[in-house]
Amino acid sequence: MTDTIDRPVVLDLDDDVRERPVVTRRPMHAPAPAYQPLSATVRYPPGPVPDLEDAVPEPTPVRTPRQWPRLRLRVDLRIRPSAWPRSRVAAGLLGIFLGAFGLHRMYLGYWRRGLTMLAITVVGGFFTLGLAALAMGLWGFTEGLLVLSVRRGRYARDAYGKLLRG
Repeated sequence: MTDTIDRPVVLDLDDDVRERPVVTRRPMHAPAPAYQPLSATVRYPPGPVPDLEDAVPEPTPVRTPRQWPRLRLRVDLRIRPSAWPRSRVAAGLLGIFLGAFGLHRMYLGYWRRGLTMLAITVVGGFFTLGLAALAMGLWGFTEGLLVLSVRRGRYARDAYGKLLRG
């Protein structure tokens, strides 16, 4: 930085000095620009850059009725999230009274676990003379009580992460 005086002033201490010299500090180098040029921030691909007028959209082909693909009947078995929140009381009562069949799990959206409980109760109960059905009933009863009593955590939400109402 250098100091420069805008105009030469002779200072006389005896006179009443009403003006003082103005000292301006000027930087040695030019100031950096307040913005960065676009070429410093954007990397362009090598070669000529096409103009917007050069880009012509390709026409979309029109299909004739013969070119349409055959329609196949396709059933979507994926379970979609429900639009409304599930009831804690309904899930708890299903677990207490019909928990062996896994209906409370199916109601909350856990279809695979509910169908597994149903299969173990029906098939396993037949081969074990009801012992597997008794175990599934105890498991469902316990889960029904947990759904009714727990307000936070795993038993307070359905399969899609929504809080149970009620």
